[in-house]
Amino acid sequence: MAHDHHGHHHPHADHGDRQVAFAVAINVLLTVAQVIGGYLAGSVALIADGVHNFSDAAALVLAFGARRIARRAPDAAMSFGYGRAEVVAALVNYVALILVALWLLAEALGRMANPPEVEGWVVIWLAGLALVIDLGTAALTFRLSRESLNIRAAFLHNLADAGASVAVIVGGVVILLWDWRLVDPILTIGISAFILWHVVADLGPVLRILMLGAPRHLAEAEVAARLGGLAGVEEVHHLHLFEIEEGRAALEVHLVLAEGADFAPLIAQAKAMLAAEFGLAHAVIEPETRAGGCADPEGACLRR
Repeated sequence: MAHDHHGHHHPHADHGDRQVAFAVAINVLLTVAQVIGGYLAGSVALIADGVHNFSDAAALVLAFGARRIARRAPDAAMSFGYGRAEVVAALVNYVALILVALWLLAEALGRMANPPEVEGWVVIWLAGLALVIDLGTAALTFRLSRESLNIRAAFLHNLADAGASVAVIVGGVVILLWDWRLVDPILTIGISAFILWHVVADLGPVLRILMLGAPRHLAEAEVAARLGGLAGVEEVHHLHLFEIEEGRAALEVHLVLAEGADFAPLIAQAKAMLAAEFGLAHAVIEPETRAGGCADPEGACLRR
């Protein structure tokens, strides 16, 4: 997909920002209610669910700020633009989630030996409220999740929160019916493990972009083969595929051209092919010849 190099203001962006802001507000209010309610009821599982909701609210705040920064036009300091701000925010969110999950795990393990008394009805009502708000937040961010790695992570976390809230409700019912207080720290451990599993599953694409990894949907060998198959191209080397930001892939490559080949139309043909077949609108191509030498200090274009 081609991308504009002079900013990335998506249609309806302001409306999307309002949706994110509203989602943040209701999640913060929910967090306060769950943490206070969990403290009064003696339920670490409810506090765990509340802290997880707060982490989602913080993730949405970062995503909100990153969305606005990402729309800034490129300048002298950031010639590629500010789109990667969303990827950095996603990394911060995931690291924070890992720390939260480990803290909740430690709290739950400490309560396994002597689980305190828990007020089941308080847990059930607040977890039920959390379930409604989690599903509402997921609905608010569903459309935006299709265009932003950040918002997609927050959307998936809200669905995970909905599942955690269901688990807490079940725990409250068990406590009311059988007074089995051990279910509370057990559920907390389960929520923590689920958060960690979720982070591990989602962290890969973020690290891939930050480490200049090749986009998953592009195969380096296939791109090299298509370039090497163009008439007048003798060799392809120093091919690097990477993502400038989410959904904006780029390429740089050296092409060894046959002697006498007219490089200008050949390079134009190569760029048109890369854009049409691979969605690589940002391609830097260095033309070389064996007689003229090349930019490679190891002289790759001189070796047959």
